Amino acid sequence: MVKFILGGVVGVLAIVFMMQNTETVDISFLAWTVTTPRALIMIIMLGVGIILGATGSALLRRRRRR
Repeated sequence: MVKFILGGVVGVLAIVFMMQNTETVDISFLAWTVTTPRALIMIIMLGVGIILGATGSALLRRRRRR
């Protein structure tokens, strides 16, 4: 139940954050340039961080079991 409530709070905060950061920015990487809202880039980076953190945690747990 606590995880559900925490997930809801994080979801609402993410929506508020996206609504407040709608200005577009240019992102350049090597030869590519993308124009996108700042909030979208930050949400994507948050998602990548969560995935990397979960993967690292899973690998450590797997290593400790052996």
